[in-house]
Amino acid sequence: MGSETLYELLNFDIDRYVNPYIPHNRLYILPRPLQHILGYRQEPQKEPPAAVQWILTFIATLGGLCLVASVYTHAPGIAQYHPPVVVASLGASAILDYNAVRSPLAQPRNAIFGQTISALVGVSIAKLFQLNAPFFAEYEWVAGAVGCACASLLMSITNTVHPPGGATAILASTSAEIIALGWMFIPLVLLGSVLMMTVALIFNNTLRQYPMYWWTPQDVGLKLQAAKTGEVDTEEGTTLKKQVSSTDSERTLRREMSNDVDFVDGAGDIHIMAYKMRIPSHIGLMQEEAALLENLQQRIRRHAEVGG
Repeated sequence: MGSETLYELLNFDIDRYVNPYIPHNRLYILPRPLQHILGYRQEPQKEPPAAVQWILTFIATLGGLCLVASVYTHAPGIAQYHPPVVVASLGASAILDYNAVRSPLAQPRNAIFGQTISALVGVSIAKLFQLNAPFFAEYEWVAGAVGCACASLLMSITNTVHPPGGATAILASTSAEIIALGWMFIPLVLLGSVLMMTVALIFNNTLRQYPMYWWTPQDVGLKLQAAKTGEVDTEEGTTLKKQVSSTDSERTLRREMSNDVDFVDGAGDIHIMAYKMRIPSHIGLMQEEAALLENLQQRIRRHAEVGG
């Protein structure tokens, strides 16, 4: 095994293989009210005063958890399974979804997939331990720990880390109500996560911005774009490999510039201000172009400081 292969294996990133197939953000083509409620902004939105955030968080948390509890309790197709009033780990999700709206751990990919993956892993581990019923009855806490560890591992591999998912995995082995649900626990968690996300979109986007991104802040759609332009070498994929290499370099450059630059989806213009730049996210930057923009910004900054 070569050193490069070993490095790739030890630093595996699933997004390197998945993101080229994820479509670019197209929310800007929707009507403006839908754009807004789905978190799209042409200009980054400033956060409201802290007291306003607290009120929004309170209302959204109350509304989200009440919605989930009412569906679990009264929906005819669900009530027959006698689920808990609400899955406790969804309360932890509420803190992230409605409070820490800018956290990567609270974005839709993490909030929905992280919880669902954890439920799947938790139930699978519980079922595995139940093959020896007496052992499971005495050591269900071991099953809970194993489920949590496996869920954490799988969330890390899939870049869907959502801390409440750990509690979801544990509940699958340690809560009598949820053990009785069996595999039904998985769609219940998925449904609850989607309902809470719906509430988050409605309430968070009244005066805040949520989500910050739907899948990832990194570039996506490389292979889709290459296939559309006919630039993919179907034999060896050599052109695509060059594009991937170029994208990796651009991603590194964007990380280096992230403190001074906002990359905005759907924007059509470049805005250079004294201490901040806003650049359309679809524009690829080379080192020379980034250096030119930084030089222009420095000149604007110097002029602003002299003028002040």
